[in-house]
Amino acid sequence: MENMKKIFLVLMQVILLAFCFGGCSLGDAEGESSNSERRRGTGRELGSRQKLRVANWNVQTFFDSTTSGLEYDEFKKDGSWGQEAYTVRLERLCQVIKALDADVFVMEEIENEGVMMDISNFLAGEWDKKKVYAYGCFAKDFGAAIGCGVLSRWPISGLTVHGVDFRKQKSDMPRMRPLMQLSVCKGSRMLTLMVNHWKSMSGGENATEKWRNVQESVLSRKVGEELALGKAVLCCGDFNRDIGKFKKGTDSGTILLRELAFGKQNDFGVEVLSPWYDFSQSLVEPGSYYFNGEWSRIDQFFYAGDAEVEYFEAAASEPWSEGESKIPKKYKIWNGSGFSDHLPIVCDVSF
Repeated sequence: MENMKKIFLVLMQVILLAFCFGGCSLGDAEGESSNSERRRGTGRELGSRQKLRVANWNVQTFFDSTTSGLEYDEFKKDGSWGQEAYTVRLERLCQVIKALDADVFVMEEIENEGVMMDISNFLAGEWDKKKVYAYGCFAKDFGAAIGCGVLSRWPISGLTVHGVDFRKQKSDMPRMRPLMQLSVCKGSRMLTLMVNHWKSMSGGENATEKWRNVQESVLSRKVGEELALGKAVLCCGDFNRDIGKFKKGTDSGTILLRELAFGKQNDFGVEVLSPWYDFSQSLVEPGSYYFNGEWSRIDQFFYAGDAEVEYFEAAASEPWSEGESKIPKKYKIWNGSGFSDHLPIVCDVSF
């Protein structure tokens, strides 16, 4: 394990703040690139279709026990936060991961790669060896307190981190999380996974929407490039935008991920599907986030190309939700209770 940690440190220096373990190959960290020619239908004769269960969860400011100075104020000020509290919370997180039993587990609001290693090591020592997450990756921006991580039972390749170009924006740019793009390989098939954590609504939903529009444009372009190559694409993450506030596509159940042109949002981009809408176009209950007495659906899966979501739910089981109400049990640092203020979302995707 010490040798593995040394390898991580070398990779971290080469590709900024992104890392993989378990044999993952890495792409270069980059900004937006040009669109490829839009073409469909290639790469679909690689073998029989495969299926993966994918879980996505905003785990609510999951910091380790070491003070780096980047932690949120409540973790700096609370005298009860330390190794013991961290270990208890780590065990609790792993309890949920085991219960959901996903092939790929995506998390937002993880502090660093060390937390990812702790999760992987804990699960490896406590669980069925056939279900160990042997592969994983993590990325965050320089100076950021938190980032996103992926654990997988199947090989990961081609991790690429897409930043955002703010030079066309007149306002002071907030800190923004990059888009993670990677491939998960099962058998002879490959699924492109795009992990998102968009700008929060802190500062006002309307005032911050323009920054989410920028991130939407980056995602739209990258999805379009993958679709042009005939890929199966699954997007996931905490988008900090309710599903009802995305632009509807031309067909029932479709969402238009829009691109920016000359700093303005236009009605062009790529169409994707959302599993929040059932066959009757009603919204799946419950949502994934509960605030001010209302459910919202800000955590998303979007799928396109050769990907098809066959099952979806906001996993509202106990002990991480409040029984009949299904409200997520928010983590409370002052007494160490709870899990997260989001529910995990889970889907079965074939490709």
